[in-house]
Amino acid sequence: MKESSDDRVRAGEVRFIPLSVGETIRPEEGSGRTAGSFFADLIDDRGIELNDKDILVLSSKVVGILEGARVRLDDVRPSRKARILGRVFHKDPRKVQLIMESGRVLIVVPMKWIIRIPSVRRMMERRSANPAAMRAGFERTNSYEFVVSAHAAYLDDAGIDYSNLPGGFVSLLPSDPCATAGKIRAEIMERFGKDVAVIITDTVVSVGRVGSQDVAIGYAGIDPVTRVTFSDDLFGVPRSGGVDILVDSIAGMAGLVMGQTTERSPAVVVRGVDYLPEPEDEEGMAALAYPPGAQWRMAVYTIVATVWFHLVDLITFQRWPRRSV
Repeated sequence: MKESSDDRVRAGEVRFIPLSVGETIRPEEGSGRTAGSFFADLIDDRGIELNDKDILVLSSKVVGILEGARVRLDDVRPSRKARILGRVFHKDPRKVQLIMESGRVLIVVPMKWIIRIPSVRRMMERRSANPAAMRAGFERTNSYEFVVSAHAAYLDDAGIDYSNLPGGFVSLLPSDPCATAGKIRAEIMERFGKDVAVIITDTVVSVGRVGSQDVAIGYAGIDPVTRVTFSDDLFGVPRSGGVDILVDSIAGMAGLVMGQTTERSPAVVVRGVDYLPEPEDEEGMAALAYPPGAQWRMAVYTIVATVWFHLVDLITFQRWPRRSV
């Protein structure tokens, strides 16, 4: 049934319309076509009529496959450094080489040690569809995660994906996801004549929480953040909030619709979000990242302030108060 362009959401409502494929998208499907044409055909095939200000949310894995960011591991020649690191950390040196080419490793998360903590192991077993495979995976194939900072996010193994691909293949993130989103947006707008935005997502681990969620690693045609910090609240008091990462909120909800395993929904049309156009004076994901060099100073300032807090707390010579109201 073809969806009418007059089938609009009511004020305050947001709709998430999945774009599903009948068969698994394979690496060879990226040959001879662009990601924009693929998703345009998918919109046509599913009978969806786009509206102005719709948002097309896309899986970075499928975008990578269609844009040629897929690699046959047999074609990777690991360096001596990659071979040594691979041997020490029980990782395929070819994958280590690809991670190193994607950016500098900031931290290494020893999952094989963490999963041996009894309380963590029990928690993960309750969340696993296959506890035995989970334990074996963290002990062997996923024993260490190399975290790389890229696209204003902290990506485990640099966002390189090994799942839902034929053996011997991995998919990489686009080198410039915002530029890729811009190209896809241009093709979609030319094809359908509608002013739409595009967001490319990837899955990251939630810092401080057990689990992961989709965040935006690229966008086009949408202001990625709200810009009302220290505007007046309902009582006329300036509030410190108001810089909400809009593209991440959209990506997280769309990720629930796309799924992470066998859903075969590589894209979602989001309808009903009131957003502003992309600013012309900002460049890509830099709009979401702290300025270069500022993070180290911020870390130092935070450590100093925290130490100062605990020193003052100590010299008060009073126990931490309990809830009084």
